[in-house]
Amino acid sequence: MKIDFHVHTRYSDDSLIQPKALAVKSKKLGIIPAITDHWSTKGNVAMRALKAEFIPGEEILTDKGDLIGLYLNEEIKTGTPFLEALDKIREQGGIAYLPHMYDYGRAGNHTSEDEAARVDVVEVFNARCLNPKYNERAKAFALRHNLLQAAGTDSHFLFEFGSTYTEIPDFDINDPKALLKALKSKN
Repeated sequence: MKIDFHVHTRYSDDSLIQPKALAVKSKKLGIIPAITDHWSTKGNVAMRALKAEFIPGEEILTDKGDLIGLYLNEEIKTGTPFLEALDKIREQGGIAYLPHMYDYGRAGNHTSEDEAARVDVVEVFNARCLNPKYNERAKAFALRHNLLQAAGTDSHFLFEFGSTYTEIPDFDINDPKALLKALKSKN
């Protein structure tokens, strides 16, 4: 099973990806997107209406930088303190996924390593990181802390989707615990 853990739709203010076009391309490529719109879960609603296969999520701007919640049912407010956002993700039965950890060119990426070590999954390859050292440092961090690893395109344009994904054993796409188990077997 191929998963792109970091995909934006038009419901992020900086993305042009239409959910319908994403659903078509996803099916054609056999890559399941995690919908991680900035500060919104509206893309999840659109994908459900299309009956598309996807993982629902949101990219949350915390007080320490970006944090993705996978399998969210409710939005988490922008500016929520990082550790509180982790709690809110887990209260919803979700997975805390840390994107582009060392890409300091992005606004507000100031999560300490102690705080970051509390997430479930670290994005060890983000296709939009301009400096490969950011991804290398994230991978080294995940290995040091025995954290699960994944990759995402961080797509904002449809042509970007499909260039990066994580391949893991098949699992029940609706079960966060099954996803963690599949990632654990792959990592």
